[in-house]
Amino acid sequence: MSSSFRILLSLLAGIFFGFIAIIITCLLTATSFAEFAGEIRSPEIISAILLSLKTSIAVVLLALLFGIPAAYILATKRFKGKNILDTLVDIPIVLPPLVCGLAILIAFGGEGIFSRFDVLFTVKGIIIAQLFVASPFLIRSAKTAFESIDRDVMDAARTLGASEFYTFRKVTVPLARSGIASGVVMTWARALGEFGATAMVAGCIPYRTETMTVGIYMHAMSGDISASVALSLILMSFAFTTLIVFKYLGTIRDGNLGTRGAAAQ
Repeated sequence: MSSSFRILLSLLAGIFFGFIAIIITCLLTATSFAEFAGEIRSPEIISAILLSLKTSIAVVLLALLFGIPAAYILATKRFKGKNILDTLVDIPIVLPPLVCGLAILIAFGGEGIFSRFDVLFTVKGIIIAQLFVASPFLIRSAKTAFESIDRDVMDAARTLGASEFYTFRKVTVPLARSGIASGVVMTWARALGEFGATAMVAGCIPYRTETMTVGIYMHAMSGDISASVALSLILMSFAFTTLIVFKYLGTIRDGNLGTRGAAAQ
């Protein structure tokens, strides 16, 4: 690599990293510690934090309940229409959150097919919106983990008389645990940071449907920048922790895959 080309690459990369660092620094220095400490003691802020944590944890549990079977079927079974279902899982990822929220609003509101469930402007609506946009991350990660398992291992368990359910519970899921754990982390983070679909479905009712992301927007629009910054810093700390955990789980998964590969050789 020529020195001029190396300098050009370093310059462009430095500009990019500097841009990100400056933006984050602006947020970190937008308030003092005293102001931050005062804001996070606000009953409305505490309510938004607790609601976000409650709904995102509920989403993770529901995603595990429905997502693991979906991921297992997509990874291990062959059937007509599989590619359609596989693509269907990706749609909430690529659609703008506002479009996802509008779709949920139509389905559950007015004369929608699910209108009798009365979830609009409720905590249930928040969970549905977050589940819709976040669960695909768990399904994708779990599917990849299931696909990485050596089929001979599962076939050997069945040859020894184990039922498919026993093999799934005792062999398949334990071998895919790091991928599933990564999916859980990303699903939780996506649910915690969801805004567009949540705002469309549940609105922003303080102490009732105001999540952290919705609170950030509403406080910023009303001119209460200190409250928005406080909530943003809390979300940033969650995001940082999530990334550290995700990278750690990714290291474990890669290490396990490498160990299995070496053992197979």
